[in-house]
Amino acid sequence: MRTSLRLVSLLFLPWLSACSSLFGSDASAARREPSPADQLPQAVPLDAENSRDLYLGIVDKLRQGGKSRAALAYLDDYDNRHPGDVRARVLRADSFLDIQDYDRAESIYRELLTGDQAAAAYDGLGRVAVGRGDWVKARAQFHEAVRREPINVKYLNDLGFAEMRVASFDEALFTLRQASELAPTNAQVRNNLILCLDVAGQGDAAKAMIGRIADAKERRAVEQMVRTARTQIRTPTTAGTSATAAPRRLAQASETQP
Repeated sequence: MRTSLRLVSLLFLPWLSACSSLFGSDASAARREPSPADQLPQAVPLDAENSRDLYLGIVDKLRQGGKSRAALAYLDDYDNRHPGDVRARVLRADSFLDIQDYDRAESIYRELLTGDQAAAAYDGLGRVAVGRGDWVKARAQFHEAVRREPINVKYLNDLGFAEMRVASFDEALFTLRQASELAPTNAQVRNNLILCLDVAGQGDAAKAMIGRIADAKERRAVEQMVRTARTQIRTPTTAGTSATAAPRRLAQASETQP
C-alpha cells in the first residue's frame, strides 16, 4: 500500500510550482558529457560579483533538467567559495526535494523561515507536505508564502492548486484567477485554472478557455490533461490520506502534459 501511494505521489509532483559544467577548460569539456551550461556564454571568473547569479542560475537549470544530484555537487563547490549565501541554501533544499529527500529539504527550509528567504522557505515546506501526501498542511504553508509575497505568481499557483486538491474550489478559483491576471501568458497557471473550472462544475468555462489556445497540439494536450486529472482532483484529500500526492515541481500543470 505504501509503495502504491509513493508511485502515485511521484505522478503528481510536476504539477506545482513548477532544473554543465560551469567554468571548465576546453580540455576538460572534451572529456565530459555535454550539459545545459554548454549553451551559455562563458562567464567572468567566479570571484566577480555578477558571476554568482550566473552560477546559481546554471545550478537551477540543472535542477530543471532533472540533474539535481549534479546541482548539489555544484552547490558544494559554490559554498566552498561563497559560504553563507542563503540563495544557495534555498537551491540546496530544492534539490533535496527533487530527489525526495524530504527530511533534509525540510530541515533547510525551516532554518530559513526567519530570514529574507522566508517566503521561498514556506513554499518549499508546502512542497515537502505535498510530497508526503498532506495537502491540508501544504495549503497552510503555501498560504504563508503568499502572505509574505502576495504578487509571486509561483506561490499563488501552488496555493491555488492545493486549495483545489482539498476541494476549496471557490478559494482556488479566486487564487488561480489572481495568478492568471498577474501572468496572463503563464501556461501552467492557465492549465491549473482550466482544471479547477472543470472539477468545480464550470465545464463550459473550462472548454471556452481551452478553445482559446491557439496551438492545436497544445490544445489537445490540455484536453487530455483535464480528462486524466478530473477523477483524482474531484476526490478531496486530507492529511495523511491522499491517494494522489505530489509531482516533482508541485502544483503546476505542465503546458503539454499532466
